[in-house]
Amino acid sequence: MQNVTEYRNLVLKALLSAVDDDGRRRISDEAAELAQEFTDEELAFGMDYNTPEEVADMLLDAGI
Repeated sequence: MQNVTEYRNLVLKALLSAVDDDGRRRISDEAAELAQEFTDEELAFGMDYNTPEEVADMLLDAGI
């Protein structure tokens, strides 16, 4: 089982590797702050239910 910091880093990695249909990155390095959108407590709660990739997709789809 991962700790919250490792999980958050995996969310960040998924955010930075997300590409659109044309192969362009969906967010910039500056927008990587999205990985901080959830508190440690929120991430810890969701770790058993969502992969880091699913969390990244939720953030990207929410347009935050």
